[in-house]
Amino acid sequence: MADTNKHMVRSVLLCDTPGAISALHAVMRRQPDLVVDVSTDALRAIEAAARTRPDVIGCRLSMDGFGGIELLTRLQVSSPGSAIVVRLGVDDLARASTCLRSGVKGVVATDDDAETCLDVIAAVAGTSAGGEGAVVLSPRVALELAVTLADRLTEAVALRDELDTLRLSVSQGSTAKADFLSNISHELRTPVTVAKGIAYVLRNPSVGEEERTEFLNSLQDSLDSLMVLVDEIITMSDLERGTFELRLAEIDLAPIIHAVAGRARGRHPSVRIEASVGASLQTLADADRLEGVIEELLENACRYSPAGAPVEITARSMSEGIVVSVTDRGEGLDRTVAKRSFDEPFSTGEGVLRKEKAGVGVGLHLARQLVIEHGGTLWTDPLPGGGTRAAFCVPLAGARTTAQTDAG
Repeated sequence: MADTNKHMVRSVLLCDTPGAISALHAVMRRQPDLVVDVSTDALRAIEAAARTRPDVIGCRLSMDGFGGIELLTRLQVSSPGSAIVVRLGVDDLARASTCLRSGVKGVVATDDDAETCLDVIAAVAGTSAGGEGAVVLSPRVALELAVTLADRLTEAVALRDELDTLRLSVSQGSTAKADFLSNISHELRTPVTVAKGIAYVLRNPSVGEEERTEFLNSLQDSLDSLMVLVDEIITMSDLERGTFELRLAEIDLAPIIHAVAGRARGRHPSVRIEASVGASLQTLADADRLEGVIEELLENACRYSPAGAPVEITARSMSEGIVVSVTDRGEGLDRTVAKRSFDEPFSTGEGVLRKEKAGVGVGLHLARQLVIEHGGTLWTDPLPGGGTRAAFCVPLAGARTTAQTDAG
């Protein structure tokens, strides 16, 4: 068992079930100078943390009253200087990454014995004193995470193999579809390669906890990128099969546009984005899907605009509907290429627009299909002085509702 005194652990707050607290408390009583406070209620644990400011807080992530990230946040606010160790079930380790991102310093499994839990608490005290960002995982947690990672890698490799097989099966078909598969395979290979490298590193017991946390964060980013690509392919497939469905609700498009523009400014600080948006743009739409369309158009404009040239996004409520347009001052998109991109989901025009995008956004063809699903239209126009204006129009909320009623 770890010597907690060696790492200067003077006080510990335990927030767990009565059985777990009994076992942990029995082990901790062997440390005569260690002050241990206990609670089986989340709210009382928060009050105790604010009152005693313990060196380490050990808590089960699901407690009576509330739990999860809310519990962690409340504990961190109540006692900012305390290091937190969470207990998770082995079937709930998907939340370990979220906990580590929120500032947790240690993770143990709910079925780890009391000795192991105390070892992690002692190690957390040492890492908290010795370096910012270091984390400690119990052997069981580390093993389960490695197994989960191996499973995800196997799934990713299988998906890549399936895409390679599909590419071979259509090799005699459309050249544009073959190009699409090649691009997707390249996009998939990047996160898979990163994940494989991280898996190799995590198997090395000599890797420091700070580095382990960085690798876990990188793994999460790679898997997120992989999921974006998979979701994009699934959406396109659903549209082609006629099984795609929108989640319609009456929304205001104005704050969504401002949020997309704000994120674009963060990604492209050298590009001046000028937004002129109506105060209220009410429509009946799938907010997430239209947000993806706007993000795609704005991302393309920022990426292909020369340095110093502005990108303009405007949105107005007009008699024909809500019109959103994005204008850039780049080289411009040829009308023929734009038409082919609209008509053919795997055209070379699509590849041009998606160049170096690493799976971000929905693509011009898919963007147009999503707008059409909303009862609208999307178009692009090259500008005489250089650049491109991409725009779409969706019905007003009242007009859409009336049209649906008439159709019924």
